[in-house]
Amino acid sequence: MPLISILMAAYEAQDTILAAIASVRAQEHDNWEVIIASDCGSDYLALFQTRALEDGRVRMVATPAVGSGPSAARNAALAAANGDFIAILDSDDTWQPDKLSALLPLAKESGLACDNTRAVTQDGRIIGTAYSENASPHPIDTVTMMNTGVPHFPLLRRDLTGPGYRAELRFAEDVVFNMELIARAGTMTLLPRPLTNYVQRPDSASNGADAWQRAETAYAQILALLDDGGLSVPAGQKGIILAAIDEKRQFNAAYGRAVRAGQATTFQTFLAARRERL
Repeated sequence: MPLISILMAAYEAQDTILAAIASVRAQEHDNWEVIIASDCGSDYLALFQTRALEDGRVRMVATPAVGSGPSAARNAALAAANGDFIAILDSDDTWQPDKLSALLPLAKESGLACDNTRAVTQDGRIIGTAYSENASPHPIDTVTMMNTGVPHFPLLRRDLTGPGYRAELRFAEDVVFNMELIARAGTMTLLPRPLTNYVQRPDSASNGADAWQRAETAYAQILALLDDGGLSVPAGQKGIILAAIDEKRQFNAAYGRAVRAGQATTFQTFLAARRERL
């Protein structure tokens, strides 16, 4: 079985990382390693030792400085990875036990595969999934991925990572990383089963009260990268991607108005409320 390296950025994750690691240890595919990139100076391995949860497959590296950001953290983990395939798990999310075993055959075939991310509350209530679950595995492109409003956590061949995450981005860095992965692989295969639990925390960077402002800053950075040719995108899709970003900016502005009016607390609850009205 191929070795899968799992990249995990961690910032003040003491309350959530145990569940994240437990979901990895429960995987049916057991040839894996986790590289935790501590971006807060915390020794997470010591935390595991106090709970008698040591596992030689779990290693830790540190970012160049505290608060370097998620891109720098994942890049530090990537630099230490030994696997033929790469997976990404955030320190406050969890996986279903068959996440790796289900995606690996698809990633072997196409180089890049993802599951149907399921957004959940901290107490486990399901908010929704990115896609309909009633479908067979099929390819998706950059615009399809961007239009969901939910992060994608792929399994990919190591050679597709290129230079890694863009360190200048502190928000939507995963969107840009996945966009460039799709450009290199040609497509991403979607398995419509929900195997990733994307846990919504009100205080997270993507769900806090200022998330819409962070998103607007990120969109401006992405547009600048597209404008100067510094972003790899699929051939012939630049115009379509620009239009998709413009639509997302308008949607983000609506989210900002809802937050300021007290009508939304997180982006995913905002999405769920809009779905109910449709």
